[in-house]
Amino acid sequence: MGSFFNYLKGKSTQKAMIVIATPFVIFAGIFMGYWAFTNHHRKGKPKIQRLPTRSMSIGALHGGRLALQRLVDYHEAHDNAASLHRAETELEDLLKEEQPNLMQLQRTVAKLEMSGKEEEAVAILEQAVENAQKGKQHEAYEIEMLLAEMLIYKGDFEKALNCECLKHEEISDARRPLYKAIIYIMLGKYEQAKKCWGDFKGIQRNLQWPPSLKESHQVDTASSINHFKEFEKVVKYLKDDIHEAQAQRMAQN
Repeated sequence: MGSFFNYLKGKSTQKAMIVIATPFVIFAGIFMGYWAFTNHHRKGKPKIQRLPTRSMSIGALHGGRLALQRLVDYHEAHDNAASLHRAETELEDLLKEEQPNLMQLQRTVAKLEMSGKEEEAVAILEQAVENAQKGKQHEAYEIEMLLAEMLIYKGDFEKALNCECLKHEEISDARRPLYKAIIYIMLGKYEQAKKCWGDFKGIQRNLQWPPSLKESHQVDTASSINHFKEFEKVVKYLKDDIHEAQAQRMAQN
């Protein structure tokens, strides 16, 4: 993957930042999903609350557009359970495409979490990363980011932290410090988590958005959470949900 990373580090860094950011514009407003966590019916300081699934929690941490999309997917899935059952096949089919739709991949991965098929998704994504590394470096990078997210859902925090895509600090990709901040909180390493969260906020502030995306960036950041303690509370709720899902899997085996 050396040439891809060198491209990002070179003279085209600003363009590369946009290439990465555009498919994931929701990272501009990581905490637009704050509305999903707050109880507006209480007076005083809003109370952070749980969301129905782990992928919705991650979606809210990512930002407004992904949070909203996962909320829609969640309700559609409950109205049409068949969409969850098809998710595994859908993921495999998407990965076979010459140029996989990254946003659709992200939505499908969330559906697999909703249906409790983290292990199946991890196996599929690991094979896809291995295949893509043979000539599709950018695709391999993006798929491994999805793998890191799924490993977080699964509770394999150390394995997620060891994903190659999370090691390249020279890349201005907000997902890297975000996922690492989540993982470090899960592992009780709060100083590292604070640093990564600060790195994330720095990337968020410094990303140069194309003109067509600037307006949504400004709207998203207007409702952002700016304090690490608030972020920490959301992640701890996510951790509880992950442990609950692990217990359910063990009970079924």
